[in-house]
Amino acid sequence: MRCSSTSPAVQQPQNSESLVQGAAAHWIAPDRLLWFADRGADRYELRFSANADISVTTAGVSGGDAIPLTPGADLTSAQSETWPHMADWPAFSLASDRNLAQQAIRGPVFAIAYDSEGNVTEATRVQVPGLIDSFFRFDGTLGPVYKGDDIVLRVWAPTAHSLSLSLYDDAKNEAGSVAGSYDAETGVWTFTGPAADWDRKFYRLAIRVWHHENRLINEYEVTDPYSVSLSTDSYFSQFADLAGDPSLKPVGWDDIRKQQPRPVDITLYEAHVRDFSIFDQSVPELHRGTFMAFTHNGKGGRSLSNGMRHLIALQEAGLTHLHLLPVNDITTVIENRDERIDLDQPYSRLCEQMPDAEQLKPYCERFGDTPIYEAFKELAAEDPATTSIQLPYSIRGRYQSLARMDGFNWGYDPFHFNAVEGSYSTDPNGVQRIIEFREMVKALHEIGLKLVVDVVYNHTSAHGLERRSVLDRVVPGYYQRYDVVSGEIETSTCCPNTAAEHYMKERLLIDSVVFWAKYYKVDSFRFDLMGHHPREVMERLMDALAELTLEEHGVDGKNIYVYGEGWNFGEVADNRIFFQATQFNMNGTGIGNFNDRKRDGIRGRNFTDSGRFQGFTSGQYLFPNEDAGADRSQQRSDLLFQADQIRVGMAGNLRSYPFINRTGERVTGITDRIGYTDLPQETVNYIDKHDNETLWDNTQTKLPHDMSMDDRVRVHLLSLAFINYGQGVPFHQMGSDILRSKSLDRNSFDSGDWFNEVDFTLQTHNWGRGLPPSWDNERNWDRQREFLTNPVIRVEEAHMRLAHEVFRDQLRVRYSSPLFRLETAEEIKTRVMFHNTGPDQQPGIIAMTISDGRCAGPSLDPNLDGLLVIFNAHNEPQTFETGLRGMRLHDLLVSGADAVVKTADISADGTVSLPPLTAAVFVKPQGNMQGDFVCNLN
Repeated sequence: MRCSSTSPAVQQPQNSESLVQGAAAHWIAPDRLLWFADRGADRYELRFSANADISVTTAGVSGGDAIPLTPGADLTSAQSETWPHMADWPAFSLASDRNLAQQAIRGPVFAIAYDSEGNVTEATRVQVPGLIDSFFRFDGTLGPVYKGDDIVLRVWAPTAHSLSLSLYDDAKNEAGSVAGSYDAETGVWTFTGPAADWDRKFYRLAIRVWHHENRLINEYEVTDPYSVSLSTDSYFSQFADLAGDPSLKPVGWDDIRKQQPRPVDITLYEAHVRDFSIFDQSVPELHRGTFMAFTHNGKGGRSLSNGMRHLIALQEAGLTHLHLLPVNDITTVIENRDERIDLDQPYSRLCEQMPDAEQLKPYCERFGDTPIYEAFKELAAEDPATTSIQLPYSIRGRYQSLARMDGFNWGYDPFHFNAVEGSYSTDPNGVQRIIEFREMVKALHEIGLKLVVDVVYNHTSAHGLERRSVLDRVVPGYYQRYDVVSGEIETSTCCPNTAAEHYMKERLLIDSVVFWAKYYKVDSFRFDLMGHHPREVMERLMDALAELTLEEHGVDGKNIYVYGEGWNFGEVADNRIFFQATQFNMNGTGIGNFNDRKRDGIRGRNFTDSGRFQGFTSGQYLFPNEDAGADRSQQRSDLLFQADQIRVGMAGNLRSYPFINRTGERVTGITDRIGYTDLPQETVNYIDKHDNETLWDNTQTKLPHDMSMDDRVRVHLLSLAFINYGQGVPFHQMGSDILRSKSLDRNSFDSGDWFNEVDFTLQTHNWGRGLPPSWDNERNWDRQREFLTNPVIRVEEAHMRLAHEVFRDQLRVRYSSPLFRLETAEEIKTRVMFHNTGPDQQPGIIAMTISDGRCAGPSLDPNLDGLLVIFNAHNEPQTFETGLRGMRLHDLLVSGADAVVKTADISADGTVSLPPLTAAVFVKPQGNMQGDFVCNLN
């Protein structure tokens, strides 16, 4: 096996770059370079060398070729638009062509300023992605393609001095080396070989390339950025024919045709592959924590697991889409099960792996060969806020502890974008992961669920010359985003950022999403940190997906729903580098954005960020907690603002939605920067997801300590009702319907199976399972201990079962009428109206009508003239005058699981009597013809 190495023959003279500072010059076009150079310099030059033999020292400059730089150049309008963050930089003109550019990008490039005596006054490395985009774009298919009897492999690597293909057999012994042909027009290397010989062979790319990290020409082997299959732990790529090989397809795979619903008809349920089944005893042991757990759906003679029974129950109530956290190849989980330490193994294994961890020794002596899970149970039973459980996860820092040795990670650390993650397969070595992922897709399709995959294109898990770095080893300095002055990698996302503003990184993003839709029949995509991508890239992605058809591909590409995190932060913030795909920039695209405004209004902001600051449902002003303070006027003001956030969110978070706000002004949704959509499908309404505290956990920190368990459950369900009864696309974290807890962990991405457990049998609950791992929680441990040891909070099976059944009732109500799922802004602005608004509103009551009366236009629901959805956030009964006549409680609530909501009533004159902490839906049945019902006249 060849490993990374450097070529000593091309090492540069010692101290050759002692005067070179940062990477503050940018070759953005063949004739333009941007650089804040020494303005007093006598002359400027660009110096490059494919041999990497340039020396820039106090003794002078030697090596390479020089091109004069002429200051005072202008940028074209197109260049200013492409490079807005540097549009005001001094520009230099120079003369270059494709041949010169090809030589330049294969080695270091420096911009140098000299004084009149020829001394260097300033020197910096030049960043060249703009030049690469000018000359070396490729619009064909990259990666392996089966063509007739051959396999054609194309790799885009314009900076490589050489590139060859190393083949390996099943035992990973080298089985030959193949030279490729290089196309200087596109920067693509092509390799062709017989499919009969190459199919299922493992391979790597042997590359010779200059890298800015060590400033040397290096020779090493690297996997294919467009890999479709991999060996265990991703040391080798593998050839596999996803399109034509029937052995890679479940029975009936090619016959699956997936018609997509309207986006507003979607409800999303976010899950993690391992969480879903790792502790599910109804799943065969080999399948737990894998894609195959989803195949136990009771169809075709297969068993029915507890988890799949739960999903089927939700689907029957209306759930449409299962969202899975990243399923592509990741770096942070050991795929070889024999090398991992999981919770079913003896505690002594922890001690063997961390023999120097003094704090563990008492537990090693106590537990010995007791399974780790059982040891943790014992510790949590002794103290629900113990630090002893989190200890193995953090004792030597996350990277040398149980967190790195076990089989759990959320997966936001992409390695190969087009290959399935091997740790979720029963055999991570080769194509079994492909087969089993497709089996999962088919099994979900059989129970009527669409599949969403979470995609992470905004960063990689590594850069530079590290083994887990792929893109930056194939084309160094191109795919990642670097600081424009220092040249250091940008890491605002968490990890090495990528640069989709560069043409071939955009291509990779689009190619990859289309690949998953086409070859895995994925129905929807959720973009991690979408705001770090340009809006125009996302729009071009939608265009590319729309080319997939049911007739040709079995995929309804034009209706695939795309949504993501449109957060605005980091080096790209405020459209600095490009017009971002952020919340307030994406209106009109049809792409969804997570609605944190409605979330914060309902539940209050995250405990970690804002302490015990309460939300609309968790007691703001209405039942203040012990930390609320005495300023009742401010509490009321905060409550009324939260009500406005919720109202706009309930109206599809439309920018243009007209309503009367808390001060009595006639405003639209964008006021106070709440609404950001032009279409209701552009708001993904959520109250919790994998990030931050779960809804249950966050709510417990907000409520008064002595609130009863029954009321705590009602607060939880009231919060969920705001999501399920609103316009837009509802989104729920798996387990929210059964009061999911992570023992207050605010970031459980690497906290292992213990803190992330979900029990669909409802026999266990995760509240009070010890203080969560220190790395992201320790500063809050004192307060967390206060909540976790509160004797009032004891979650029993009956609480979880009620929550699940009421949640299903809410879904049934949502899908009982199209009025809950209006498709256009005009429909919402006409039909949806809020009562009880303005400065004199009755605090804690939100009342929303949805009209299907004559004033609303054509009838959408033949059974109803309209709906009244009303929420009481008080912990006491309330009455409210609506003036609506002929209303009755929704039949599904009358027959539902919540005994309390059945006591809600509306009198003949429209006076609503609401029990505490309750969401109720009243309907006005339609007679023989469409009748009258209130419309929005704002």
